[in-house]
Amino acid sequence: MIQTLSLTKTYDTGPTQVRALADASLTVRDGEFVAIMGPSGSGKSTLMALLGCLDTPTSGEYLLDGQRVSDLTENELAEVRSSRIGFVFQAFHLLPRFTALSNVELPLVYAGVSSGERRTRAEEALSRVELAKRAGHRPNELSGGEKQRVAIARALVNRPKLLLADEPTGNLDSRVGAEIMGVFDRIHAEGATVVMVTHDRGVAEHAERIVHLKDGRIDREEVLPPRS
Repeated sequence: MIQTLSLTKTYDTGPTQVRALADASLTVRDGEFVAIMGPSGSGKSTLMALLGCLDTPTSGEYLLDGQRVSDLTENELAEVRSSRIGFVFQAFHLLPRFTALSNVELPLVYAGVSSGERRTRAEEALSRVELAKRAGHRPNELSGGEKQRVAIARALVNRPKLLLADEPTGNLDSRVGAEIMGVFDRIHAEGATVVMVTHDRGVAEHAERIVHLKDGRIDREEVLPPRS
C-alpha cells in the first residue's frame, strides 16, 4: 500500500534550513495497522503530511498503492486525498451547524455524489462506528468520543483504501480513548490499512507494528505480538 524511499523534507526558514524528515524508507502492507511514535519534533507530523499527500517531499520517492505520487498533478493529488485516503485528526473539525449525518456527507458533496446516495453511505458509515442513533444531533450535543466517531465515519464515507489518524485519542480521556481504539480495531479487522501517529504507548499497541522516529529519522521498527 505504502512505500517510501529515502523520503526527505527540508524547510527553508531564511538564513537556515531545517530538515524535518531525513531518508525515511518505509513499507506498509495492504491491510496492515502501523503506529508511528516519537518525541515532539521527531518528524511524525511531517511524515503523516507526506503520506497523506498534504505536502510534497524535498527529495525521495513515495509510492501509494504502486503509483508514484511525485508524478501526479495538483488536481490528481486532490483526487487521491478525496477518494483514496481518509483522515482522522486530534481536533474533530466538525462543522457546528451541521448534524452528524451532514458532517459525514460532506466529502461526498465535494465528490459530486447524488443526495440519495450521500445519505445512504453516510448512514452506513455512522453505523460502522455505532453512532446511527445520533445522526440528527449537532456537535454541541455530542460527547468528545461521539464527535470522534463522527470524524471517523466522515473519513470512511468515501471508502478509502488508507486511513491516516493523527493522535485520534489525544483529546479524550483514557476510557473514551479505549472505546475509540476499539472502533479502529474493528475497521482494521474489516480490511482497512491504518497508519496512526500517537504519543501513547497503550494506543500504539493496538497496531501490528510501531515505527519509532527520532530527530527526523526512522530510528527503529518494532513488530508487536497479536492482541489476544
